[in-house]
Amino acid sequence: MPSMLVRNIPKDVLEAFQRRAKAAGKSSEQFAREAILERAAMTVEEAWAKIDAQRATMPPLTGGEWEAIWTQAQRERDEDGVSVNGANDH
Repeated sequence: MPSMLVRNIPKDVLEAFQRRAKAAGKSSEQFAREAILERAAMTVEEAWAKIDAQRATMPPLTGGEWEAIWTQAQRERDEDGVSVNGANDH
């Protein structure tokens, strides 16, 4: 797995980062890795762009196809016991 070396971090910034990592019960390395993963996560805009690009390659659904997909989704929702508001009915 690739790694990264970060240079020229101000001493007070590094000390604050290390304190926060320790307070979270994590190593500085783990805390930094999590921060990098969080900042690199796909944005909402990027997700929609990806969805739009995928949708552009697909033919439009007919009314019957859309209805079948909707009915199946409702059936799966009901079988899982999830209510309309997303809460679990169990």
